[in-house]
Amino acid sequence: MRDYREEFWRGLKELKDEIRTLTRELAELQKETDRQLKETDRRLKETDRMIKELSLEVKKTTRSVAELNGVWKSYSEKIIFDNIEDALKNAGFQDFAISKGIKRRKGDKEIEIDFLAVGDGYVVVVETKTSLKVKDVRGFVKKLQDKFLEFFPEFRNYRIYGAVVGINLQEGVEKFAFKNGLMVFRYKDKGEVEILNPEGFEPKDFGVV
Repeated sequence: MRDYREEFWRGLKELKDEIRTLTRELAELQKETDRQLKETDRRLKETDRMIKELSLEVKKTTRSVAELNGVWKSYSEKIIFDNIEDALKNAGFQDFAISKGIKRRKGDKEIEIDFLAVGDGYVVVVETKTSLKVKDVRGFVKKLQDKFLEFFPEFRNYRIYGAVVGINLQEGVEKFAFKNGLMVFRYKDKGEVEILNPEGFEPKDFGVV
């Protein structure tokens, strides 16, 4: 006759052994999981620190570039201002007074003019760019057509001409400017500003509606 009690207790012992083994393996697995989680957390913190440091460096670099651009713009405007008078005279304009850095505000709108040459019955509005691009010309034309007289109504009965000046010119930008009736000047070196408009070019009067 089989002794079921003995088999029962033997099976129970085997079950307890399996449970202890599984419990031990589970504990080891939990330890490994905890270790991996701690390592992942450490790496995430290190990555976060590196991102913060990189972000700080980017901000410093951006600020430095902005400051450098500001210095270069001021310098380029100065050398152009020192020579634009002769350039305008060579373009046929006489007896004018030049002002620079003119800003006017109306409500939440504002306009800024780099140089303004005012003569007898005419004004020449001058836009300067270190690197002159087609989009700059397009924006300047819009400024002359849509905003200038709104902010400078005293010139309503004047002939209004536009001129763009650049040190570096995007390919084809001068032709685009000519097509829109603008004079184009380029700063070369040693204080020389040359006019690029072809012979016989007649600048557009933006005062004519």
